Amino acid sequence: MCSLCKRYKVRPGTQETAPLPPDHVLMSPPFSVTGLDYAGPFFTKGSNDKHYLLLFTCATTRALHLELVPSMNTEQFMLAFRRFISRRGLCSTIYSDNAKTFKCADVELRKLWKSIRHPTVQNLISSHGIKWKYIVEKGAWWGGCWERHFRTIKTSLRKIVGRSSLSLSELETLFIEIEAMINSRPITYIYDDPSEPSPLTPAHFLIGKRLLSLPVTRVSREELIGSRNSLIKRHKHQQNLLNHFWYRWRKHYLLSLRSMNICPPTNVPGKFKVNDVVLVHDDRHLRNMWTMGKIIETHPGRDGKIRSCLIKTANGNLRRPVQLLYNLEINNSE
Repeated sequence: MCSLCKRYKVRPGTQETAPLPPDHVLMSPPFSVTGLDYAGPFFTKGSNDKHYLLLFTCATTRALHLELVPSMNTEQFMLAFRRFISRRGLCSTIYSDNAKTFKCADVELRKLWKSIRHPTVQNLISSHGIKWKYIVEKGAWWGGCWERHFRTIKTSLRKIVGRSSLSLSELETLFIEIEAMINSRPITYIYDDPSEPSPLTPAHFLIGKRLLSLPVTRVSREELIGSRNSLIKRHKHQQNLLNHFWYRWRKHYLLSLRSMNICPPTNVPGKFKVNDVVLVHDDRHLRNMWTMGKIIETHPGRDGKIRSCLIKTANGNLRRPVQLLYNLEINNSE
């Protein structure tokens, strides 16, 4: 096969589905492991100003937090991030794409943690350092935990708003209501029998019940203003309730993730090695205009299989997932 035919007939690299990250399957407080991304722009009634939606999602409980910001610059992101951690608590790990706003915020957060890590307060915040992890460029499916939320939000907006225009306060209220709806969605199996337990939702880990459920029975004044023993008993009951939620999370939710994550192996494995000449996929151009490059590094996943490669091109180095690379080397099978 000549080089021209090879360029047009070569197929992209494939790879088996990667196992779930440990951060997604280990018990942790809500929003301890967080994924974030932007959506928008959104326009309001009577104004040409743009607004953007900043999404925070918990990788463990699948809870959601939304912030409406007037810009995507680093200053507005840091303000929204401060509001987020004030309401939901500090994060230990953050996943995001490679947007410049997030990279600048990562640098500022590192400077912030260095400045406040004085010996007098180091013991208080030593466990609160934030670790920022980026997914590979052009690999949107690597951030599926927040991309799936965007689809739900867009579907809700399409059905509720349609082509109408909302004011800023109405738009913010709508996003908060969508947040409550998504946090009240079931993440476990819904039984037909009323005697079976109600499905588990992300809101159970946040407030102990669904956000859209009916109010609970009013507690008597004697139970609220009781003795020390009654308060301890109520605290133990809340802890047992939370432990029950985590038990159902492990038994039902994680098992459903395992069944959905099992995919049949592909017939053509991703065969990439250093010094291979590859064609880099680009949605903006036709195939004959795609960039060619040479692999200088391969990045395997936790299972040892190559997931992405660092490519040297005429315009600099690029990191791309193997699904966007077309190997032009001649294999023994060809």
